[in-house]
Amino acid sequence: MEFADYDELTARGDIDGAPIVLPVNSEHQAEKLRSIRSIHAMGLIVAVTNDVTGHSTYFAIRAGANFVINIAISGERQAEILRAQLLDHARPVVENQRPPMRGVALNHDSNIRRTESARRPDLKSAPRDIPRPGAQNGRGVLDEFDTRLLRMLRTSMTVAEIARLNYLSERSMYRRIRNLYDTLGVESRAELVKAEHRGASSPPLAMLRG
Repeated sequence: MEFADYDELTARGDIDGAPIVLPVNSEHQAEKLRSIRSIHAMGLIVAVTNDVTGHSTYFAIRAGANFVINIAISGERQAEILRAQLLDHARPVVENQRPPMRGVALNHDSNIRRTESARRPDLKSAPRDIPRPGAQNGRGVLDEFDTRLLRMLRTSMTVAEIARLNYLSERSMYRRIRNLYDTLGVESRAELVKAEHRGASSPPLAMLRG
């Protein structure tokens, strides 16, 4: 581990892919992070904040942080968030899955539905029932993060709000949501909600890992 001030970080070119950890508790510090991101465009930048409002986390992600560690939340919760982030990057890419189109704003849930509609021509087919645990590719048991995400998706919260509550960027949250849709066998958030209404009298569709 090596300590350096902001000016040194912006001047040095010998980082060689080493992670950069920066405090972000104000807009001024977020701007410092942004300037360092412009120099180390491909580097891993982790922001550390003491944030109870979500503002500093938002500033850090907007400035270019890959990940935010918030010391205001419990160590157990931080470990869960970090584990979810690592699992997200470790999951294999679904075959033929394309990244979101450049230039598409991702501030509203309708955008992901429009993107999916353009990507999947069979979106207008009759909605399918959500399979019970174990029915989708041998993985029907959801972890605690995905179970909580499922509950949030059934509310009127936007993806931006869900991402902020989970201290993730919108880009990472959309990737998590796409993986969850694939696991549950649905195409969109609207289909997820419709399937829930149709199966309201059936057993819970998600189980926590023991």
